[in-house]
Amino acid sequence: MADKLSKARPALQPLGQVAQLGSRVYDSLVSSIVSGQMEFGAPLRLNAIASMLAVSNTPVRDALARLEANGLAVKIPNYGWFVRDFTEDEIRDMHEVRGSIESLSVRLACERMTQEELSELHALQKSGRAAVQSNDSDAYMVYNREFHSLIMRAARNSYLAMIIGQLGPQSEMLTSRSTKVAGRMPRAFEEHANIIDCLSRRDAEGAEKGMKAHIFNALCEFLKFRRAQEVKPRASNEIEEFLLGKRVSIGGNESVAPQFAADASS
Repeated sequence: MADKLSKARPALQPLGQVAQLGSRVYDSLVSSIVSGQMEFGAPLRLNAIASMLAVSNTPVRDALARLEANGLAVKIPNYGWFVRDFTEDEIRDMHEVRGSIESLSVRLACERMTQEELSELHALQKSGRAAVQSNDSDAYMVYNREFHSLIMRAARNSYLAMIIGQLGPQSEMLTSRSTKVAGRMPRAFEEHANIIDCLSRRDAEGAEKGMKAHIFNALCEFLKFRRAQEVKPRASNEIEEFLLGKRVSIGGNESVAPQFAADASS
């Protein structure tokens, strides 16, 4: 198995011996996982992480158990912890739930959002535009997180906030990767702008439709990214042809291409 964890090393810096160390280890790992610095399926080696963060194994073990409980990592007996991967059905299920929750959230926000919150949302778009223009995916993720959080806060429904809070890190794991699809950031930014326009006009129906379309487009972009990363299966005869050459038909009988047959007899 390739050591995918090595790609994340710059993101994990020594923390020192401080209070609530387990939480800081957890936050550091979540940041690397959510941002995509640690890939789906990457091994989370306890000793290696402890060494990189300059801490003992205990807070790392606690953090890994917490990652597992929150659906960001899986533990395989006798092998240890790995960054969570998602099946296509799980990806679709998550977006169905997220679309339902966030569309209700934006409808409520349309009714309950104050003028100050609306102004904050407009101001936030400047950060988003700067991230898009500089093609800064990290800055865009910060902007995107605050955009959805602000709408959720404006909805003023504690149960909605609790549910989306549980989905948040897993959802961001997918979002951080979909933003790497060419053109996704500017398209998502324009979708945000459309939602803000509906909120400004107190158009609850338009805001709800806009959010549903936004979540659906995010799903499509992530599936496009995922399929582009998949290794295409080899044809049954591909290895044989690579090693021996293509078979040719001579007088109705198949044989290995002459140049390879000559090599094989030498």
